[in-house]
Amino acid sequence: MKFNFSLLAIALGLLSQSVALGAAADSGKDMYVQYCSSCHGRDGRGDGTVSRFLKVKVPDLTILRKANKGVFPTDLIILAIDGRRTIRGHGDPKMPVWGEIFSREAKDPKTTEVVTLQREKLIADYVATLQR
Repeated sequence: MKFNFSLLAIALGLLSQSVALGAAADSGKDMYVQYCSSCHGRDGRGDGTVSRFLKVKVPDLTILRKANKGVFPTDLIILAIDGRRTIRGHGDPKMPVWGEIFSREAKDPKTTEVVTLQREKLIADYVATLQR
């Protein structure tokens, strides 16, 4: 029987992609827990450990899709996480400006914005999994 190296290469490529996607999903959850859960809670309902000390009510992130007619508003969530751009109708940001923090943490100045957006997108994608 002849061994098909092309088939093996394709299979390994697909496997590495699925592992990378799985790692990205974990990374989104890990970042959510690190940066968001103290206010929004581990399950996104707005009941994090510091939420009771805040002057503003922390939003329930589990109803974002429902509040947006069944569509999860990924772009708006990324903008809210970033915090560096004013979102019309939202007024002053009430939460930390994570975009600035993520930018400062970026290692390569040439890719700062891409890395920042990627981190925000991973968190937003994780928040999408919390929808009821």
